[in-house]
Amino acid sequence: MTVDGVEVTPEAGETVLAAARRAGVRIPTLCHRDGLHPTGGCGVCTVEDTATGRLLSACATRAEAGMAILTQSAAAAELRRAALELLLGDHPADCEAPCQIACPSGLPVPELLERVAAGQWEEAAALAARHPYVCGGAAPCERACRRAPHGGAVAIAALHRWLAGEGGDAAACVRPPAPKFRSRLSGLTPEELLALSPERGGRQLACDAREVGREEAAYEARRCLQCGCRKPQACQLRMRCAEAGARQRAFPGGVRRTVRETGGGGFRFDSARCVLCGVCVRTAAGLGASVAPAFHGRGFDARVAPPLGRVWSDVAPQVLAACAAACPTGAMTLDKIV
Repeated sequence: MTVDGVEVTPEAGETVLAAARRAGVRIPTLCHRDGLHPTGGCGVCTVEDTATGRLLSACATRAEAGMAILTQSAAAAELRRAALELLLGDHPADCEAPCQIACPSGLPVPELLERVAAGQWEEAAALAARHPYVCGGAAPCERACRRAPHGGAVAIAALHRWLAGEGGDAAACVRPPAPKFRSRLSGLTPEELLALSPERGGRQLACDAREVGREEAAYEARRCLQCGCRKPQACQLRMRCAEAGARQRAFPGGVRRTVRETGGGGFRFDSARCVLCGVCVRTAAGLGASVAPAFHGRGFDARVAPPLGRVWSDVAPQVLAACAAACPTGAMTLDKIV
């Protein structure tokens, strides 16, 4: 068989994906993990066999003599892009929070506010100091805050200035280049947005506040909607979308209800970022876990959750840690705020 013109002899029982790897040809994947039973469900590894004219899932198709595989044919690339765009159609989630994008010093605002809410004052001050306060009274982060129409923006500027001090060197602020793909949160009602915040009350700190107490600082931090992803640079969905040129709103429509839950060992689950790839389900099954993530419902109601009658805290922390490590998106993460 050939893969992009490279000859390779298929071995007994191996997949097209494995044969391509031996030929030195990379095929993108999302739902595949070495050692787990392949499903071929996401469509990201689609290739074309020009010998038969068929489009195949490379991770789940047996390699056979006579195949002439093209990994980047027009038909394969179009199906791959469409598969990603279908996933994005039910992905109401920000890669980076709008406040972080707007901050001239590149402050990771959600992380800072998490640390403040957790009472980690020294860590919060150290993080703020690495991103000097340079915006004066403009507060572009607060103008971008999604909480602004709902009780007022989180008092980000006041907390940043209070923790970092004023007079930072703008020249010392190095912002990373803009990514090729950036998902945006959309499709949620004001009520659904507010449900993402532990604190539903209105703003209490003025933008120019100089004297800030820990209690009011923690209150403001709890008002944050935590829009951003917890692993934006490691999200494989984002990487594949950038490679394929996928568009988030190619298939507009309703989105599933966003649920955020926690479990043992600092585990967090964000349903808005789940693409139902099943990696966590198969990972837990491989570990022999009796209480583990499972699929529930069908069609637009499908979701990943603990078994009926259980919560994430009932799943063993080591199983949750393995699932979070295997998850290709920011749906399952381990809390770095420890």
